[in-house]
Amino acid sequence: MNFIRIINQGPAPAFFNMALDEAISECVRQKVSPPALRLYLWDRPSLSIGCFQKISDIDTVYCDKKGYPVVRRQTGGRAILHDSELTYSFSASADSPRFNGSLLENYAVISRALLLALKLKGIEAEASFNRNRGSSQRHPSCFRAVSYGEITVGGRKLIGSAQKRHKDGFLQHGSILFSFDPGELCRVLGQNNEDSFIDIGAINDYASGISYDDLRTTLKEAFEKTLNVKMISDSPTKSELTLAKELERTKYSTTGWNFSR
Repeated sequence: MNFIRIINQGPAPAFFNMALDEAISECVRQKVSPPALRLYLWDRPSLSIGCFQKISDIDTVYCDKKGYPVVRRQTGGRAILHDSELTYSFSASADSPRFNGSLLENYAVISRALLLALKLKGIEAEASFNRNRGSSQRHPSCFRAVSYGEITVGGRKLIGSAQKRHKDGFLQHGSILFSFDPGELCRVLGQNNEDSFIDIGAINDYASGISYDDLRTTLKEAFEKTLNVKMISDSPTKSELTLAKELERTKYSTTGWNFSR
């Protein structure tokens, strides 16, 4: 792997965002497309839930009232309210030189790149490489659980990630929070204890004046240094977009997928 595509995109609907992540991953694993780092935003506050998460964890009536789309990811983990954040997805095939190890080894490589990006912006973050999972993993919010390779500052989780692994490759995506509203997350989850979210942090808590574009540029630099590759600016291919539109229509916008558990 001599280069990796970096796909920078603006706000898009929740269903399409998840569909495009899967489409890029599929094309990369089939070696129709090169490996890719995609950085993107959401066109409105949206809730994504883990592939195996119960929809009963969510106050769907409140989400409907607020106009928050609810979409089920193909990756695991728990609920994330996507609002003030930069989201990333990374797709690679199983024989990629830096990503031919185990799930945890792949997590570690990406975590080191994310960690370097934060440090380049003056945020003294650290990555957890502890295989043990705490009881907070049972909490319906993804950011309440710090699992292997995820990024924290002073014990507060700043980046939440999840991975979908196949025999021929993997997709990992995650949220880099710029700001965080514990009250709104409580309401989305049908809870009323904001104090239970004190261990969730955000970029704006530790550094001021960082924009989405600033972080995009720094992530490009960090991935190049960590992986020793060239990051080439690109757009989704015609094949990826065609598949994404099909997945959006037949999967990610359907109640059969989003409310299946």
